[in-house]
Amino acid sequence: MKDLLHPISLGVATLGFLCLPRDVPGRRRDAASTALAAVFLLSGMSFLFSITPMWQYFDRALGTVNLSVPLAQGCVIALIACQQVVLIYWGSPPEIARRKARLSLGAGLAVIAGLLVLFAALTPSTQRPTDFTLYYAHDDVYAAYLTLYVAAYTIGELLLARTCWRLSHRSTRASVRVGLRIVALGATVTLGYSAVRIGNVIAGTFHASLAEWENFAWICGDAGAMLTLIGWIVPTLTDQAQNLQYRIKQHRSYRGLRPLWLAFHSEAPEIALPIDRADPAQRRRFRGIAIKLYRRVVEIRDGRFVIRQYLCARVRERSEAHHRARGLQGEELNAAVTADQILAGITARAAGNRPEPCQLTDFADAERRTSGRPMDDVEALLAVARNLHRQQTRTPSTERASA
Repeated sequence: MKDLLHPISLGVATLGFLCLPRDVPGRRRDAASTALAAVFLLSGMSFLFSITPMWQYFDRALGTVNLSVPLAQGCVIALIACQQVVLIYWGSPPEIARRKARLSLGAGLAVIAGLLVLFAALTPSTQRPTDFTLYYAHDDVYAAYLTLYVAAYTIGELLLARTCWRLSHRSTRASVRVGLRIVALGATVTLGYSAVRIGNVIAGTFHASLAEWENFAWICGDAGAMLTLIGWIVPTLTDQAQNLQYRIKQHRSYRGLRPLWLAFHSEAPEIALPIDRADPAQRRRFRGIAIKLYRRVVEIRDGRFVIRQYLCARVRERSEAHHRARGLQGEELNAAVTADQILAGITARAAGNRPEPCQLTDFADAERRTSGRPMDDVEALLAVARNLHRQQTRTPSTERASA
């Protein structure tokens, strides 16, 4: 059972760890993010050390027997301490969090040191990668070793479940609340592993065995660990999914603004912002979709400024009357009228027909109110671009019909 579940758990830990480096470099001074990355790394190492082929490899490479036991369990104690560090920094002021985090890490190091001392006194001589606990359960030194490990493990998981559940009620972010509750559930499930291991210690004193409960212990341990890892990564995956969705929206907006940009650029090519093609740094900078979208918006704004002095009030009045008759109102009406103004303004500029000062007007959407979000201006321009594209595709067929 162990060799079936551990590779799956290792895969979950690896995927979780690979999702974190996108965020950790930007948060080098965020101890919670660093501790969370350590949780995934240590979790993966603990599973890796316990898989039978790796267990046997380490025994051959290091010339000892069963060294994977303290290595794997030392990683578990370390990750439990790191989990507490994450929660401490999430739930306490920085000055208090630093002191509590040092205490948590110190306690974890003390437990690991105790495990190494007891394991050295055990001096196991038989390689037992699949049933180590059952085989050595009757050894008094191993009973002390297992008692220390299970006590630290159980206390850590109980504190984890309690703290995560408490913090989940205080968080304002839905993804964090869900993630913390999944972590609390996983920590609770792992207590089944603790119960069996405590039973191993008690059964050893009576020269009994809990061999029939061994699969249950591994199922609880691995299932609980996987739930815990999934819970920790939920907020990060949610953020990355939102970022991906935002980038997709930027790409679509960039393409959607092309008809509007082309309309202005065909009449006023000077609106195109220059790029120094010989400068590699500038080429890389202008390759990202965010700066490309920003540049397109700026160029469209420049195009509007060029055409603005050719806007005629009579064109606006006729367009508003026409689109009101179609049932448009509000922002939809303003976008449709603005598209008409742009086409008429471009035609007027090409012909050199500038309206009299008394006939000048502004774009219909000039007074549009936004909520201040970065994409608000883009959404307004996209509405104009859609209307402009419809009018451009409709105009040829209308002209052919009138001809």
